[in-house]
Amino acid sequence: MSRTSMMACCLCLACALSACGPSDEERLAALPALTRAHILAAKEQPDCVRVVDAYVLRTRSWNARTYFVAVSHSVAAGRGFAVLHVDELADPLYLGERKSFHVELDPSCSKVTEELQFQ
Repeated sequence: MSRTSMMACCLCLACALSACGPSDEERLAALPALTRAHILAAKEQPDCVRVVDAYVLRTRSWNARTYFVAVSHSVAAGRGFAVLHVDELADPLYLGERKSFHVELDPSCSKVTEELQFQ
């Protein structure tokens, strides 16, 4: 294999591993201001977001680039977070099966106590 072919192969592999997609900042910038604010507010609670991420991985097996975690109103005595799938964020009139959902965490953010589907 020539050096040029090897370099092209390595570049393609690196691109595939990073998904060659937009950065989180670029994806956030494309969202409405209120949605972006709720996502940024969630990022300020990394312990809670880690619990939500683990729950999403365990229950949905979603790649972290396919959703955002946003602060949401609590419907119980814990902390509320919305798991917003990018398919629905990209198209507000998304007609497929709803993927986004709400989770409630206990007050200490140690576990998910409830999941609610969006209507």
